[in-house]
Amino acid sequence: MKYYKSYMDRQEISPAVHDNLLNLEAKKRRPGPAWIKYGALAACAALIIGAGVWKLAPAPVPAPAQSGSQTAPDTASTPEAPPLQADTSALGDWETGFVVSSPTEDGPMAFYRMPYILYPDRTESPDMAFSRVYAPGSFTVELTKEDIQAILWGAEGKPENTDRDLPWMLFWDGYTLRGRALYDGQGQLMELTLWGEKDRAEFELELRLGDLPFTCCVDLDRGDEISEFKGVKVAGWSKVYDRDGDGRDDYICGSEFMTPNDIGVRFTSQNNGRAEDGTDGESWFNTLFVRQALVNDGGLYLDHLAVNENIPAWREESFSTLAQARQEADFAPYLPTSEPEGYGAYTGNKEFYGNLSYQEGRENRLFVRWSQGYDDVEVCVYRDGYHSYNLADPSNPASYDLRLYTIPWCDSVPEEYRETVDYPAFKAEDMSPAIVEARGVEKDTGGLSFDFDVLHPDGTVVSYRCDGLTAAQVWDMVREIL
Repeated sequence: MKYYKSYMDRQEISPAVHDNLLNLEAKKRRPGPAWIKYGALAACAALIIGAGVWKLAPAPVPAPAQSGSQTAPDTASTPEAPPLQADTSALGDWETGFVVSSPTEDGPMAFYRMPYILYPDRTESPDMAFSRVYAPGSFTVELTKEDIQAILWGAEGKPENTDRDLPWMLFWDGYTLRGRALYDGQGQLMELTLWGEKDRAEFELELRLGDLPFTCCVDLDRGDEISEFKGVKVAGWSKVYDRDGDGRDDYICGSEFMTPNDIGVRFTSQNNGRAEDGTDGESWFNTLFVRQALVNDGGLYLDHLAVNENIPAWREESFSTLAQARQEADFAPYLPTSEPEGYGAYTGNKEFYGNLSYQEGRENRLFVRWSQGYDDVEVCVYRDGYHSYNLADPSNPASYDLRLYTIPWCDSVPEEYRETVDYPAFKAEDMSPAIVEARGVEKDTGGLSFDFDVLHPDGTVVSYRCDGLTAAQVWDMVREIL
């Protein structure tokens, strides 16, 4: 839920500014996609990456310049060097990531050419959320520590003359970093995301070659203000509200821009140095990254990740009839042999849809659906163990019988049974008409609705979601396959 909530809360800039930014480059660039021009993001051709914003710790930052100029003086006071961090830099997995280590170095660390970025408060600005969907064959790859270092250090990676993991001006020492790259079915990089976490502080960095990163939110009334640094236009925004429901305000800053080397950037940071006395450390933490990304006419590098030749095998097929779907030999034994009563395809408002989706190491499923008015009958067959399920105890009706509870179920279902009451699975040998009857619930459009999974001895899982049928009709469908 943390990642889902974080994803739904993500703050993006307005469609007008998307269009503005994409046309600010001096060189001629290909036009952005239509949704950027019109704000109609029906579905991004991208995979939702399962993480949202991660938490980071406050970083030491200088006081912001008070003048309205675009940059601070070339040099400023030297901050105290950050403390030595424990050496935990060995690459971890997605659950652990790696902690940025920045040992003390000799010599001054001056803040030079700091951008002056506007972060107007848009706390009250409404958002409209859209959904992302899989592009056929899309896959993700976890980034290594070396991958991340090359993004921020450049093609040569970490310099030999430094003990620091990443450029010190980011002030990311002590943060746990994780990263994923999203590729399309041909191995071309679609988007890259880094997450950082330390205590309550967190950030998310999204990068995309040639365009601004995908968005799932369109801000309806943000009115972003544009700043400029080294000839690059930067859109910024900020929000203050209790984002995670812990009773404390969260201070959020975001920036979005195109680098001179044609990398689209969105950087969203939260609770990074906001002091109780009102010092706006959050905006400085965000500004430090903007500066790093734009030094030397482009401080970000993605060439090493632009193409991935290790493409998992994948296949997508659609079917217009049940007979076509049943030609798939691995799935045919788990599919009905005929349409459910009253659900004949292509008569009146009745429809049939079938789809096979396979990707090596990720999924292997075949889905069929009959629709009629407000009712659907869906059967989805999952092969090769790629589908998770919640196994219910058939001898304990409390773990699955919907007739024992009242709506809203969140108030009436005991905590220990919530998963199995919502989406139970039963072993094939345990299935019975009584179990099917226990899963029936009245729909607000009339009739009954049933949902449950059946686990077969070979590990295949068959999911049933049936509307407009009686318990006896659903049992007949299940029994035929058993």
